[in-house]
Amino acid sequence: MEVLLDSNFIISSIKKKIDFISELEAMGFKIILPRGVFQELKDLRLKVQHSDKSAIDIALKLFESKKIKKATIGNLNVDKGLIEKGRQGFYIATLDKEIKRHVPNRVIISNSKNSILIDRN
Repeated sequence: MEVLLDSNFIISSIKKKIDFISELEAMGFKIILPRGVFQELKDLRLKVQHSDKSAIDIALKLFESKKIKKATIGNLNVDKGLIEKGRQGFYIATLDKEIKRHVPNRVIISNSKNSILIDRN
């Protein structure tokens, strides 16, 4: 099983101190970081408040140090690309309501347990 990460999932996981990479790997996922999401993180870093900036810095360092596969998901904008891949059967790790509405297999953060859950529709 492969899972594509979205920027809001990454930032929220880090802010909640969830080791999302280890948890996803323990669930049997092969993690893929879309190049567009990686660029989105770099761009967001320049625009966000301090707590999000710190989380983004941690994420960027994490992705540089870990062997996370980066892949291009098409010429579409990031959200549309994630939706398209989700419709093709990939799991999408996101908190974005619009993306979650359009893809059947999602990985989300459970606020009550402060952990990661698989959500299938």
